[in-house]
Formats: sequence, C-alpha cells, structure tokens
Amino acid sequence: MIWGLMNAGAPGAMNSLSPFQPKRDAPLTGGARFIRGFTRIGAVVAVLVAVIGLAITYGIVNEGYSREVSVQRNAQCIARLSRAGYVFKLKYPSIDSRTLDYDVNGCSDYGLYGKSVGEIIAIADSPAPTFMTSEAASALGMGLIITGICAIVAYVLFWVIGWVFAGFTRDA
Repeated sequence: MIWGLMNAGAPGAMNSLSPFQPKRDAPLTGGARFIRGFTRIGAVVAVLVAVIGLAITYGIVNEGYSREVSVQRNAQCIARLSRAGYVFKLKYPSIDSRTLDYDVNGCSDYGLYGKSVGEIIAIADSPAPTFMTSEAASALGMGLIITGICAIVAYVLFWVIGWVFAGFTRDA
C-alpha cells in the first residue's frame, strides 16, 4: 500500500483517463440480451406512460377545481341579485315551469342550472372551495394511482415479453 503511494508520481502510473473495467470472461447469452433489451424498452415506455398520465391527471384536476370555483363565484353573483330583490324569470316558460334564468346582469348559470334560488344562496353562503376540500384532491389521488399502475404494468409487460423471447433462444 505504501509502495503504491510512493510510486504514484512515477511515469506511466495512472496516466490513463479511462475508468478501470475488468474484462468480462463470459459474454451475455442471447436470452440475457433479449431480457435486458426488453427491460430497457419497458423502462422507457413506463416513463412515457407516467409523463402522459401525470399531464392528463393535471388537466382533469385543474378543470375540476376551476369548475368548483366558478360555481361558487356564479352562486355569489346570483345570491347578490336575489338579496337585492331581483325576480328571476323562467328560462323556458313553454317547456319547463321550474328552471329559472340566471344568465342576467353579468351572472352565469354555469354549474347551477336547474337549482332553486334557495339552493344557490346556500352554495353562495358556504365556504369557498379550496383544493383540499374540493373533488380535485380525490381526483389527484386516483389519477396518480392509475398512472402508477399503468406504468408498472407497461414495464412488467415488456419484461415478460423479453422472458418469453429469451425462452425461444438456444443458449449453450
């Protein structure tokens, strides 16, 4: 050990920049190459499935949370008009005798169609939705679980295909 340290500066010692790799005595068999190749393909496909699944989950969660916030905002607008004494007319008087027209004075009935004024006032008086109290949190959890399961299944599927193909090779 000490001799190795003393000769560390000797000419020809440690002048190669390539890392040390012992020569392999046994090359990979054909079956091992199939398994290794399909495992790598499975890993790439699993990563792609995970990225696509996360993007889809984000879109679903964002849309759901935005919808709940919009419903709350629209309910507050309609409740403000109702408390000011505005009388809402029927939306379709000849077809439906119960549905009121809330698309007035800048308010929208998005998410509130078919609800009574009392139900809308109750929605307006409820606390504003947060991410954790809305349906978005459960949608996020389900999306992550489904994405994870699909990525694992994709990886295992390619791994199994590699094993099946490796079974058809003739290894000596």
